[in-house]
Amino acid sequence: MSIKFIDDLTMDIYVKKELINDLDFNDKDTLEKYLKKLFKTLKNKYSITIEGFYDIDVYIDKYYGVVFHLEKEDIDYYDYFKNQVDMRIITIDTEFMYEVEDIPRSILNKVNVLVIDDNIYIKLKEKLNKLEMMELIENSRLVYDKN
Repeated sequence: MSIKFIDDLTMDIYVKKELINDLDFNDKDTLEKYLKKLFKTLKNKYSITIEGFYDIDVYIDKYYGVVFHLEKEDIDYYDYFKNQVDMRIITIDTEFMYEVEDIPRSILNKVNVLVIDDNIYIKLKEKLNKLEMMELIENSRLVYDKN
C-alpha cells in the first residue's frame, strides 16, 4: 500500500491486487467495512486520521489492484462528529496506464504502447509476474481516469 497526498483535502491510496483479492467491490457494505478497517490502519501505522465526510472513488484495475481516491468535504464538523467517517462510494472499473520512459524488453509482448503528447504510456494486455509488475511500478507513473 502507498499513499499520495494531493492537497489538504485529497489523497490517493494505492493497494496492490494481492491485498484485496477477496474483496467484493459490488457489495457496498463489505466495501465500507474494508475502508473503515483501512482507515484504522492508516491511523495506527501512519498517524493519518480520517474523519468527517468523504467522497471516495474506487478505481479498480484487474492487473494492478485499486486506487482509492478520497476527497474530504470542506465542511465544519462539530465535536460529536470526531472519530466518525461518513462516505459516498463510487466504484469504477478501469484500465490503468503506466507512463514510462523505457519499456522493459521482458514485457514488450504483454503490453500495448501508446504515445500521447510525446509521452510513452503502456497498458497491460495480460498479467505480469510479480517481478515484472514490481519493476513496472518502480519505473513508471500510474495513470487512471479521474473525470
